[in-house]
Amino acid sequence: MISNKDISLSVFFPAYYDENNIDKVVHKAVEVLESLGLKDYEVTIIEDGSPDKTDEVADALADQYPKVKVIHHEQNKGYGATLWEGFTTAKLDYVFYTDGDNQFDLEELRKFVAIIPFSDMVVGYRKKKQYSPYRKLTSFVYNLLLRFVFDIDYIDIDCAFKVFRTDLFKKIKVNTKDAFIDAEIMIRAQLLGYTFTELGVKHLPRVDGVSTAARPSIIFRTIKEIFQLKSELKKEGLIGKKV
Repeated sequence: MISNKDISLSVFFPAYYDENNIDKVVHKAVEVLESLGLKDYEVTIIEDGSPDKTDEVADALADQYPKVKVIHHEQNKGYGATLWEGFTTAKLDYVFYTDGDNQFDLEELRKFVAIIPFSDMVVGYRKKKQYSPYRKLTSFVYNLLLRFVFDIDYIDIDCAFKVFRTDLFKKIKVNTKDAFIDAEIMIRAQLLGYTFTELGVKHLPRVDGVSTAARPSIIFRTIKEIFQLKSELKKEGLIGKKV
């Protein structure tokens, strides 16, 4: 049986407009990771060209903790590109990510690590989304549309609290570097036969910072990418015409 001493875990946090959040996230992450007794771990803050002082806070955290490093973007690249960079630069056997906005409790990482020996992916779903009614509606419709188009069963495909086997990102390519990237990764992982376990997590209200999700322009672009992916998967022979 695999124990924590056999598990190495890369952890990364996309951070944008998070000068008042990222320190809380990283302090808690290091506390939890140190207590888990892992074979090895690394923490990366991907600072996506924030106009506030997120970069300075991130650099101070890297100075404080030997296993924390920072990747800086001179200009904002967007959430999808930041996620892909985190996944593809992870050096250890498994990779975990959550956002730098402090909307999740890093204590819950403990139960995700406990599931690693039994599943290729451990996928969170928000038990109670701390969103406006508009955001809750768009999230519900989005998950419903993806189930219909791709015949997938994920409860909350965009929940930003997941662990993956790192080798997945050597086996797939993604077409998008935008908001749709999380869903595309999950869809391709399922088609490749990666197993997953879903665990409910507490979703916390965003207290500081700025969210850029659910803008109409992003929604329309995502809908376009959904059907582009369906067409691409048909060409790749991964799905049939009935999907």
